[in-house]
Amino acid sequence: MLERLVPVVRAGVADVAPWPFDDPTPLYADSPDREWRWLRGIWAGRARVDESFWRLYFVVLVDGEPIGMQNLKGSDFAKFGTVSSFSWLAPGQRGRGIGTEMRAAVLHLAFAGLGAREAESDAFTDNPASNKVSRALGYEPNGTTWDTRRGEAAPIQRWG
Repeated sequence: MLERLVPVVRAGVADVAPWPFDDPTPLYADSPDREWRWLRGIWAGRARVDESFWRLYFVVLVDGEPIGMQNLKGSDFAKFGTVSSFSWLAPGQRGRGIGTEMRAAVLHLAFAGLGAREAESDAFTDNPASNKVSRALGYEPNGTTWDTRRGEAAPIQRWG
């Protein structure tokens, strides 16, 4: 599936400011470095699996065509039962409720399938789409922090 998603990554998934992802995300790089950095990041995440850390990568399909990714991550999951998620959709696929469905699906897996006790998420404060998904799925604001994107500091809204 990753091979089928490469053209979407090549075309770019962050096409307008404010940039929705934090550094260092390969989706801002120029092609072909963008695709290679994206794949290496996934391979590195898949290679690092143990009791204290795991990350599941899901390709999102609409009518059999890949349009994005949804990740689910557990850090010290056996101890805390907490998961976090990250996702992206190709431009043109946003605003149709797909992002909410994607996150709801991995939350179902986390709670019903893996026995999670809590889910966390975060997004830049000026990323209304991601923050709307968190709100719609019952997350509550859980403080703020800072991160960088393209080398500039920007505020993050935490959700829990």
